[in-house]
Amino acid sequence: MARGDVITGGCGCGAVRYTAIDAGLRPYACHCSGCQTRQGSAFALNQQVPVEGLVIEGETITGAVLSVSGARVTHHACPLCLTRLYTVNDRRPEWPTIRAGTRDDSTELVPAFHVWTKHKQPWIVLPSGVPAFETQPDEAQWMALARGEGSARLVR
Repeated sequence: MARGDVITGGCGCGAVRYTAIDAGLRPYACHCSGCQTRQGSAFALNQQVPVEGLVIEGETITGAVLSVSGARVTHHACPLCLTRLYTVNDRRPEWPTIRAGTRDDSTELVPAFHVWTKHKQPWIVLPSGVPAFETQPDEAQWMALARGEGSARLVR
């Protein structure tokens, strides 16, 4: 998907749909214990989009948690089927994070980097050559990786 394209997606029952402008930020996998619990899976596949380009059709419910990084994160979900669609991190409110599995084209997505690998399930083998972090990169590293400006495999 090229920068400036429109991303579309929605919940499992179809009651909530979204469109978002693709700002060119790449999807990533978060292996933190919070994502594992809230996803009910081994990791979350996420992608950030600009807040001014995110349009939600339908009502959502919200819930907030304190993430492992210390940020307050508000989750937005369908009130009917409870699919979590996106989150807003208080440290990056201008970049909501969509749950990439809710995208209409989610089968085409591959994580560009991995965060919070110190919490990853032991059976997951990270691909070689893909940047990975034991915790969370600082904001400058984060945005460079999301924009595709970081290619070294970093583990800290």
